[in-house]
Amino acid sequence: MSEFNLSAGTLVYHGTDRSDADEISVTGRHAFWLAGTLELAQNQALRNRTGTPRVFVYRLRHDLVLPAVRTPDDVQALLKKYELRVTEDELLQASAIAANLAGWAYPEANPLGAFIKLFDTRMLEYVETRPVDRASVLGSVA
Repeated sequence: MSEFNLSAGTLVYHGTDRSDADEISVTGRHAFWLAGTLELAQNQALRNRTGTPRVFVYRLRHDLVLPAVRTPDDVQALLKKYELRVTEDELLQASAIAANLAGWAYPEANPLGAFIKLFDTRMLEYVETRPVDRASVLGSVA
């Protein structure tokens, strides 16, 4: 399994259309999905075609090195190495935190960019919220 490196100052993104989501509630010690590119986050914000699509932009406060998951064998190696419990989100988060695992990345999971899973988001600094225009992302037929 290789590593996925993110330097301090790197921008990461979270796309959502959930009405109860805000830029503050995502920071803390809980599992959280981020996108490595604005384009991927915009697409994630539009996946349900409901609500108000937007992207929260964050900046990493320090360097971050995550295991890179590229194959099913990588997933199994990650689960075994860190003794992760995946039956429930709460158990996964607790076992990752206990193993001192900040998260992992799927660098090639989507052509638009990497998916990043973090279990402790306190290293994120909120930058801004960007509205997502459906027509500009999906085209005029969307």
